[in-house]
Amino acid sequence: MATPQRQEWPFPPGAECLAAWKDAISLLVDCSIPEDADPALFDFHGCAWQLPGAFLHVNGGSAMAMSRTQQVIDERPTPHMVLFMVLEGRVTSNYDGLIQEHEPGDIVVVDYSLPYESQTSGFEAIALTFDKASVPVEFQSNTHGLVLTANDPTGAMLGGQIRALAEHIDGLSVHQGQVIVEGILNFAAAAFATPATRERRDKRFLFQRASSAARQGLSDPDFGPDELVAALGVSRSKLFRLFEPHGGVQRWMLAERLRASLQSILRSTPDHKISAIARNHGFRSEAHFSRAFHKRYQISPSSVRTLSRDSLRMATYDTLLRRGDGNGGAIVEAWLAAARA
Repeated sequence: MATPQRQEWPFPPGAECLAAWKDAISLLVDCSIPEDADPALFDFHGCAWQLPGAFLHVNGGSAMAMSRTQQVIDERPTPHMVLFMVLEGRVTSNYDGLIQEHEPGDIVVVDYSLPYESQTSGFEAIALTFDKASVPVEFQSNTHGLVLTANDPTGAMLGGQIRALAEHIDGLSVHQGQVIVEGILNFAAAAFATPATRERRDKRFLFQRASSAARQGLSDPDFGPDELVAALGVSRSKLFRLFEPHGGVQRWMLAERLRASLQSILRSTPDHKISAIARNHGFRSEAHFSRAFHKRYQISPSSVRTLSRDSLRMATYDTLLRRGDGNGGAIVEAWLAAARA
């Protein structure tokens, strides 16, 4: 009985491992490690099994980033998709404009015919790669970036199947392994096709578009819900439902303006007037800006500028930004709360 051939990653952590890792996935993605990372400590490890219609890979590693841009897609086309299940760590990915952060238990669909970027500070995962044409038609389109979590019953079921395959594949025949893979993919197609799953995905993607459009208009004091409705081509009621968990469109936009202005104050020179920063972020007057700023942060803009002259505090801020534990707005607000305390 022929069994799937197990292939172990043969390189220990270090520069040779980094070079081999880059070469191994160069056909799929451009890859790198953080600028401040030591190549001598780079780690990638795992094992893989080749089946007639799929490739199973159990792997993990240290901090890394991967990118499949449209240019890469055009230059290095591939007909593959992958079910990627996070076991440990966190992975932040951008699926053609839809940004998501994945935690242990998440299972995501990646379609290599569409742009994709990811970065992690370290992870363990199982990846099941397969030919796009081998799965049901409804699974071949509009699934890029769809996620099932461990809290979702279908996600828990699918995750259990993927884990079981990785655990027992050494004891299966090639035929048995392939039959199980086909069963997993058929179940995944049904799981990801549920209206609730697609609704969550569509809502996240619309919010991402809305956020991007709103941020581009934040410097214009006249940019508000009506302009956002026109930019997105959705109804006013749909837009308001989308931002309801964030306190409404106006409140969300005010918060974004204040976060952006806070970052500008920290990075501005002493001769850059607070009034100019206020205007650049959509506030009609410095007085209006100062009142809104103080209400949110319990500190005045000028006092924040004083804090920014403290080299130790700013060194802490720079460290937080390099570490990248969240978006820039969340980081600067967390830093300010700590600095005030």
